[in-house]
Amino acid sequence: MLAALLTVLLFALIIFGLGAAFDQFDHRGWGYVVGIATCLVMVVAGVSAARRDR
Repeated sequence: MLAALLTVLLFALIIFGLGAAFDQFDHRGWGYVVGIATCLVMVVAGVSAARRDR
C-alpha cells in the first residue's frame, strides 16, 4: 500500500514539476503532456521488465 502511494506521489511530482518548468516558457499544458508521457514510459518499461523476468 505504501509503495503504491509513494509511486503515485512520485508521478504527481514529475507531472506537476514539468508543468511548472514549462510554465517558465509559457507552455504549462505541454509540460503536463510531457510529464504524463514520461510516467507512461516508466510504467510500460516496468511492466515489460516484469514480464521479461518470468
